[in-house]
Parts: sequence; structure tokens; C-alpha cells
Amino acid sequence: MITVKKPVQKIISDISKNLGIDEKFVKEKLKDLIVPVERNLYVESNKCIRCELCYEMCPVDAIKEPSVKSPAEILPEKCVKCEICAKTCPVGAINVLEGRAKLEEDNVVYELKEIDVTHRKIRLVKHELDEESCIKCGICERFCPTSAITVEKRNSIDINLNLCMGCTACEKVCPKSAIKVENEMGEITAENEISLNNDTCINCMVCSEICPVGAIVYEDGLMKLDDKMCIFCGKCEKNCPVTAIAIKQKNM
Repeated sequence: MITVKKPVQKIISDISKNLGIDEKFVKEKLKDLIVPVERNLYVESNKCIRCELCYEMCPVDAIKEPSVKSPAEILPEKCVKCEICAKTCPVGAINVLEGRAKLEEDNVVYELKEIDVTHRKIRLVKHELDEESCIKCGICERFCPTSAITVEKRNSIDINLNLCMGCTACEKVCPKSAIKVENEMGEITAENEISLNNDTCINCMVCSEICPVGAIVYEDGLMKLDDKMCIFCGKCEKNCPVTAIAIKQKNM
């Protein structure tokens, strides 16, 4: 847990100056300030192995494709915080931070903590190396997270499949496409459950319009929810005008 304090008067002065609002009005509005818990995701660039799994699995195209020179990058304006990328990353390079702000005496207190996520399993099925195409450059060795690849530059390459996790990083960074990897991805553990109350629902279709994966549709006079398609981003719950949708943590 990281806690940061900032003087209220400094915040009031900044808001008043930037927006041209009287300080007394700003102070009144901040009196009962409590910012709801929000989650944000970020990539630890030094950990990213360029496997592209987060990029491939993101349901809303919110991740910039990585390259040998650049790690994956989350695009905040597109991200819906479903955490699929964090749960898919085979090396834990994507972190989830939970934060909130509250007013305590003369300070605004910001609290940040890192959230543990359950990672899906990845298993190697098949690994192929085209010896004739391979130039023994060593890039695959550089990004292999389990040290399964050993390269003597321009001379030899050795791959220990007992160490290989099937992350596909070597395939993605190979400049000659000399490596092909087939893996098996496990299911993402659903930690939440979602429900739609049709007795409360007014069929305004806001949920259907805002759902990024089309998990809610209007059929036969009712809104219907496909909980297997749902990525639990929470957009429908937050925007439903009659609170007919609820996302709750499962009883594990």
C-alpha cells in the first residue's frame, strides 16, 4: 500500500485558479470528497518479453503491439480494465493498481495498492525450428523468459523444450520467422458474476450500446445477457439508469 498526502488548500487554490471558481465554492464541494475505488493497469517495460499475447487477447484493441525495440503499451483511452491482459501475461509484466482518494482533516489522502490477479495457464504443444533459416542472431535467447534457448552467435542454437513454456516470444521476435510455436491457453478464471434483472430493466438499451464485446442484446422484447461473452468491465453496471445490472464477486 502506498499512501500520498496533499494539502487541501493547495488543491483548492489550484482548482480555483485553473477553472476561475471561487475558493469557498470549491472548498464546499470538496468537503465530503471520497473518490470511488478505481483500477488502472500498466506494463512493466523491463519485464515485457514481446510475446504479443496481451495484444492478441485484448477484446477492445487497447494494447499497442510490441516489437523488438518497444514493449507492449496499454492505451488508456481504449482500455476498459477487464484485466484479461494481466491475467494472460506469462511473466507478470502487466500490473493492476487499485486507488482511491479521501479527505482527512487538512489533507487529501491518495491510497494505491497492487492487486494480485489469477494468471491463466499456458502449455507448450509444439515447437519447431527451421535450421536453414535461423541466422543464430540470439534475439530469441534475449527474450526467452525461462532460459530455454542458448545461442552461440552466428554458430549454433540449442533449445531445451523441457524449459519452454510455450509463450511464443521467440517466434514473435525472430527476424527470419525461423521458429514456430503452438501452445494451449487455459481458461481465464472468472472471479465475478453478472446478473440482469428484467423486472427492473426498462429496455433503454444503454447497456447493449455501451458493451464493448456485444454481450448484451435486445431479443423478444427483453434485454438478454450472455455471461460467457462478458468480460466484466463494468461499463453496463455503471451506466444502467435503473441499476438493473449487478456485478458481484463470486463466493470462491
